[in-house]
Amino acid sequence: MSHFVECQTEFKDPEALVAAIIECGFTEDQIEIHAESTQLYGYQGDVRSQQAHIVIRRQHIATGANDVGWERQDDGSHKAWISEYDSGVGQYMARAASARFNQKMQNKIKQEYAFQVIERQQRALGRSVDRQRLSNGEIEVTIGGYR
Repeated sequence: MSHFVECQTEFKDPEALVAAIIECGFTEDQIEIHAESTQLYGYQGDVRSQQAHIVIRRQHIATGANDVGWERQDDGSHKAWISEYDSGVGQYMARAASARFNQKMQNKIKQEYAFQVIERQQRALGRSVDRQRLSNGEIEVTIGGYR
């Protein structure tokens, strides 16, 4: 049984986090959003001690996967719960490249989240926001409408 690893994040806007997860390949119907935290489950359907408010169930991740979730903290930030197996760390380091939530995917979620926050803030100010993905994986953001 793989263990869940606590991942500290700066995710404070749950709508932007969900939008980022969708940008990273999940569909809206694969993401559960809970007002109260709900249990996470391991790959055998076993109840884990970790709970989360935003959850992707294991069947949407991969064969043999565990649930992945983000738990809202008292300060409004979200702590990610990702198993060692699904992140490709610890005893599962040999599968790091193929793990669905490996460091590359975690970084992509962070990148998409940052864009979502910027886009929402700037559009609320009446500005236009355009993004272009560069060949190296970076995102170039152009904001228009400054006065």
